[in-house]
Amino acid sequence: AVVSTQSTGYRLSLEWLENFSMANSKRSEASLFEVCIRILGSLVSSYFITKDKILLEKAKEVGDVAMRCYGNGKSRNIPYISLQFWDMNTIRCFDHDERDCLHYTCDPVAKNCSYSFCQVEVAPVGTLGLELRALSYATGDDQYWKAVNRTGNQLLKYATWHGLVSRRLYRDESKFVSSSDVSTGPGVDSYYEYLLKQWAQSNFKATRYKVAYMEAVNGIRDELMVKVRTRGKEVNVLGHRLYNVTVTTELHHLSCFLPATLALGHYYGMPYDHLSLAEDIMRTCYFLYESQPTGLSPEQAIFRFDGLSVSQTENNLRPETIESLFVLYRVTGNPIYREWGWNIFQAFERVSRTCFGYSAVQDVTDVHTALTDKMESFYLAETLKYFYLLFEDDKSVYSLDNIVLNTEAHPLPIMRDYKGFY
Repeated sequence: AVVSTQSTGYRLSLEWLENFSMANSKRSEASLFEVCIRILGSLVSSYFITKDKILLEKAKEVGDVAMRCYGNGKSRNIPYISLQFWDMNTIRCFDHDERDCLHYTCDPVAKNCSYSFCQVEVAPVGTLGLELRALSYATGDDQYWKAVNRTGNQLLKYATWHGLVSRRLYRDESKFVSSSDVSTGPGVDSYYEYLLKQWAQSNFKATRYKVAYMEAVNGIRDELMVKVRTRGKEVNVLGHRLYNVTVTTELHHLSCFLPATLALGHYYGMPYDHLSLAEDIMRTCYFLYESQPTGLSPEQAIFRFDGLSVSQTENNLRPETIESLFVLYRVTGNPIYREWGWNIFQAFERVSRTCFGYSAVQDVTDVHTALTDKMESFYLAETLKYFYLLFEDDKSVYSLDNIVLNTEAHPLPIMRDYKGFY
């Protein structure tokens, strides 16, 4: 989203955008989830900030493409999760991986595929509500919010396990996959984030999301938190359960979004123990950074009595820990969160910075690690933005009272003049 409209870069971006079209995309395949959170989220958020009509026009174009995955907004409760651009005029929606479907047939000549009994991850279908409701709010077109309402209502009907959902669900049987793991990590993370934020976006009137969120927090605290003493230090690990039975102490960096969500919930009036839990998990997430010789967190690690076992050594410049430091600092004012953030920022500068930007690193356990020559867009959209917000003294900048940040850090307004978009 736009931070300043005064720069040359912003004007050049608008000029480029006038010629942008999803139908002309040179990428043959795209994730509906990524299209909505990155492209649509950026466009509609920037429109609310600038009121430039070209931004809304392009946001509507992207939203209309997304509607194809909902059967043009009419027929699907759970949308298809991938878009494929066959040619200039043909955009097809489908489930990404046919291996996750019991029955799958595809005719490349007819450009037609059929699936049944498919499994899809929860996050890609449960993390579209903020962006598409904001588009309805901006345009007055109710097809977008009605589509995501059907998905949200359908997901809330599914039976949960102590308020928690498994990573995958069956599209055709309307239930979660019981053999799938339960966590707050990949495939499910932003679903929990959006339970809270959809309640907030509705001006705190869509209470069904609040209820589901509070049940989920109780489940996280009771079923996923594990105390581990490692290197003489006791840490509270946000683990995950395999098949709802065995709890592990393996923490994925994606789960480090949770302190931000818990602290934000406390800011909205949730119990103090939510903030306490946020602070516990925050200490553990920071430990992932300070325990490594590079000062950067691995993608995933296992907490053991004899130390930290790094199971995925790369660092992909992810924003979740910085996001949590920002929100916790805004909510508590505790300067330790700025101190930790500064330490991490210096590590990025020291290890990841190149002549032309920043790069993900291959091995955080090696001070001489190679770089991957790849920088995801979220490093600019989220990680650096959260660093900026962490050290911004003016709380009116991205005020937590007026906006919710989508999972790509694009600010969307809390709908004070609520019009039933829920």
